[in-house]
Amino acid sequence: MRGCFITFEGGEGGGKSTQAKLLAQRLKSTGIDVLVTREPGGSPGAEIIRHVILSGAAKPLGAL
Repeated sequence: MRGCFITFEGGEGGGKSTQAKLLAQRLKSTGIDVLVTREPGGSPGAEIIRHVILSGAAKPLGAL
């Protein structure tokens, strides 16, 4: 079977992660293999970068 790539778009706090989790659970319940990831994220290093960005810790560094 050929794969399918599904994305959820929207602002912070819009429920994207919740909806992705619910969809993944539903697909898994029907026997479909699912891989859930996010950007930035998905690997240990990317999760650290995501935390720094979302926590505001990078603000003092400026846009560059």
